[in-house]
Amino acid sequence: MPTVRLDEDLFLHCAVDDYLWPWDTPTPVLMMHGFARNATFWKRWVPAIAETRRIYRPDLLGCGASNVPAPGYRYTPEKIEAEILAVFEAMSLKRVHWVGESSGGIIGLQLAAAHPERIASLVLCNTPTRISEEIKGIYALDRESTAAAIRSYGTGEWCRRTLGYRLDIEHAPAPLREWCINEMDKTRPDIAASLHQCFEAIDVQPLLPKIEAPVLLLSGDKSRIASEQQKILAATLPHGRLELFAGYGHGVNLLQPERCARAALDFWHGVEAEEK
Repeated sequence: MPTVRLDEDLFLHCAVDDYLWPWDTPTPVLMMHGFARNATFWKRWVPAIAETRRIYRPDLLGCGASNVPAPGYRYTPEKIEAEILAVFEAMSLKRVHWVGESSGGIIGLQLAAAHPERIASLVLCNTPTRISEEIKGIYALDRESTAAAIRSYGTGEWCRRTLGYRLDIEHAPAPLREWCINEMDKTRPDIAASLHQCFEAIDVQPLLPKIEAPVLLLSGDKSRIASEQQKILAATLPHGRLELFAGYGHGVNLLQPERCARAALDFWHGVEAEEK
């Protein structure tokens, strides 16, 4: 199991999908999961992409197969950035095509602004510029905040009660809905609460004009969280392109994984052709 050691003497898990010859060296792909999720959420993308690219799928600290920090651990954008840079160093990644879902896209935008030499391009799925006040209120349920609701109900039950804002349940079959709930329930409630508090404080909109990397935006046009903000992203990013999935809500990465993977591959071919 590939692991990455952090300064806190904790270890990150990073799935590596490598089916290429050793001498084949295309720009690799790093796939970052969304809030309280894990690397397995990218599973259906892997077969199409791994034919021609090495894929690195890290679990953030406290998620998936990564170590869980002690109670009271506080996430910050700086700590998350350090986790990702540790993955770059441990896996000898100089530059990657970044794929991020929801908050995983937010992390990618922050890295592209702070370390442009590391990010060849970004594919952002269901990614907002920020968590709106409306969504904060919805996610809080009957508690004073989202973090309080997660701690009170547990990650899985909180996910069940809010799932329709994170996954288009009209298009998602029952097994997929239950799988998402069960996977998110693996993230300890205090970890999920702290992660959400971290992302609630982030607004990447001021960073967008500075991001020179090409960006492909993938979202359902009915996504309550992301669809309206896609227009902001596409209009503000210097090299942003929007592809909306007509009739779909949140979660196109899970609902249409093969279509998303093909769109990403076509996008990277175009990016690399322009670089030559």
